[in-house]
Amino acid sequence: MKTIRGCAGVACLVAAVVAFGADESGTVTIRNAHLCCGGCVDGAKSALDGLEGVSDVKADVNSKSIVFAAKSEKAAMKGIESLADHGFFGKAAFGKKDLSFPEVGAKKGEKRDTLTFTGVHLCCGACRKAVHEAFTKLDGMTSMEIDAAAQTVKLNGAGLVVADAVGLLQKAGFYGKLAKAEKK
Repeated sequence: MKTIRGCAGVACLVAAVVAFGADESGTVTIRNAHLCCGGCVDGAKSALDGLEGVSDVKADVNSKSIVFAAKSEKAAMKGIESLADHGFFGKAAFGKKDLSFPEVGAKKGEKRDTLTFTGVHLCCGACRKAVHEAFTKLDGMTSMEIDAAAQTVKLNGAGLVVADAVGLLQKAGFYGKLAKAEKK
């Protein structure tokens, strides 16, 4: 009889864990990240190195993917945030659940004459070329300044649509925070 009570107690504990949605470990996959060289791979790995609950980090130039194990959804999100802080972007999932990268600070319908993105991963000439090519598709842009050392990209033009610029950067596999609008 004691064994049955013990099993019943364990069953109640398992039911409670399931009912309260305990986090489970899983694999995080980021697809279509800009990874063109060993510097990009090293940058992605170092972004995740030492994060609590994150392990088994792999980044692959050929598949343009970053994969890591996360002990929980919270750890998965910390990994995504750290990759964003290091200038990487892609389509992210924790198991079958889609995860979002942090917002960059764009307001709906916002237009500016100058846009500056900070924290963009620009480790090599191919990274700079990819960013340049992405932004050449932006309507109204008249000039672009890419500063690899400062990890910034500045765009100038008349009435640049902020959401379009963000979309082009992210489609190319990069993340950058949008600097506040310059005062006129």
